[in-house]
Amino acid sequence: MRDYFADDLLLIMPATNSPGVRLSGEVVSTHRGPLALALTDQTQAHGNARSQDQDQANDILLDLTGVRYLANSGLETLVAFACHLRPPQCLVVRATAGLGLRERVAARGWDRIETLRLEDD
Repeated sequence: MRDYFADDLLLIMPATNSPGVRLSGEVVSTHRGPLALALTDQTQAHGNARSQDQDQANDILLDLTGVRYLANSGLETLVAFACHLRPPQCLVVRATAGLGLRERVAARGWDRIETLRLEDD
């Protein structure tokens, strides 16, 4: 990732303490490309990472705690990204309950994706 992406609605920045990205604002359909690029860059940058905690080294964090709105197209983008990961890699999506991700993911059967994990903030 080139450090960050910003427009009138969304800011995407690298996560500070782990491989991944942090988003703030509103994610709409025009953000599919920048979101996919940011996640892919983090995967490539940290794909060979080694640490004492191997599980954490395989996790790619998507921090949505600063997101007020997530369009279905954004959700589909992150699910598609997770589907392309190979275990033990995993996309860890951290979000507030207000986005309703657990319900939205379960309604589509995506809660069974091994490489996607939701965390509440």
